[in-house]
Amino acid sequence: MLAVTGAVVGGVLAFSIVILSGAADPSTLGLSMVIGLGVGLATGGVLVVVVVRSLIGTMTSVRDGMWRVVQDRPVSPISSSNGGTADLVYAFNQAHAALEARLDGLRQSRDQFEKILQSVADGVVIVDEDQIVTFMNRAAGFMLAVDVSEAPGRSLVDALRDHELVAICRRAIGGHTVIGDVVAVGGGNLDVDAMVHPIGIGPTKHVLLLLRDLTEVHATAAARRDFVANVSHELRTPITSLKALVESLDLGAADDPGLRTEFLRHIGLEVDRLAAMTSELLDLAAVEASRWEVRLEMVDLGGLVRESVERLRPQADRGGVSLEMTMLAADVNIRVDPGQIDRMVINLLHNAIKFTPPGGHVQVSVRTEDGEAVVRVSDTGEGIDPDALSRVFERFYKTDPSRSRDGAGLGLAIAKHTAMQHGGRILAESDGPGRGAVFTIALPIARSD
Repeated sequence: MLAVTGAVVGGVLAFSIVILSGAADPSTLGLSMVIGLGVGLATGGVLVVVVVRSLIGTMTSVRDGMWRVVQDRPVSPISSSNGGTADLVYAFNQAHAALEARLDGLRQSRDQFEKILQSVADGVVIVDEDQIVTFMNRAAGFMLAVDVSEAPGRSLVDALRDHELVAICRRAIGGHTVIGDVVAVGGGNLDVDAMVHPIGIGPTKHVLLLLRDLTEVHATAAARRDFVANVSHELRTPITSLKALVESLDLGAADDPGLRTEFLRHIGLEVDRLAAMTSELLDLAAVEASRWEVRLEMVDLGGLVRESVERLRPQADRGGVSLEMTMLAADVNIRVDPGQIDRMVINLLHNAIKFTPPGGHVQVSVRTEDGEAVVRVSDTGEGIDPDALSRVFERFYKTDPSRSRDGAGLGLAIAKHTAMQHGGRILAESDGPGRGAVFTIALPIARSD
């Protein structure tokens, strides 16, 4: 193409010479055209050589630059001989293959990094300087109750849906400083520690929003505070009584045989109460820490429950409460620790009788349901407020705080952990105050020893 172009240029040049010289002889004109064609071919050849050399030099520089970027090292120069073009093609192929390998590695690193962020328990959100969300992991989506797949590409307000978090991110974007705060998200159901860090991703500035769920931590701290307060309260009452009784004896009551006997009896009751509370606290600590030894053996659950019922029948009779037991399944054999199960049933029966007024009724039944042995204790007593049902198994919790001398409130907590240690569960049901309550123990039936 360059040669043809040179020929055309030469012809035009020869024609121009003829016109300028004023030659009108056709032979002279033909000779001029021949000379112009030769000059054009020579010019085209020179152009080809110059352009090819320039192109090879330019492409070689480009090749060298690409190779330095891909391999981080210089390459040997390419000769300008006839083999230079082939070397250049080979070098570009090598650079292309190396660049593809480098890109594949970057893609794999990006995918691995994204999988790591998706698997962490803390929420991670990345926002660019235009307040557009570029990434959100599943934990953040769960905390904020948003669809993670729809978050990238949306505005900060639309993606987070929380004005406090949006304000924190905007402050970090504007001020380029680390900002942290505790925010209630998810309709106020979750307490989240939000920390925003300015980061740089390429030429664009971003902020990294980290969300850590503190709900369980706060609940544990509150439970610890309640536990300490309840223990202090439960210990203060008997200690105060003991102190008053001892002071009365010291002031002269000991000289009166009748008063002395009565005061000593009260002192004995308060000491027994402290001993029982201490024992329950130790048992609860052991069972919660899984340090309570469970001695399993195959027992007849019906016979075990019947013995517990008969032990508390005198208490029911004194309170004017009828106590009845029914067996809805024969030979319910189960592998349990009989001492712990007996204590759990006794606790439920004791509460049922205690909170059932005279003339009421307590019913105990044993049956099998869906591969479980079920013991159900129902009464017609005071019942439980629906708002308190979820808390009856908490340590020291009492549905009626005014009953300060009706136990420490540890029995149901111990019963819950006892059932859990046996792989079972315990449930509380009630239709409300004055409508009785039902406590159900469900334990897995042993298939073999």
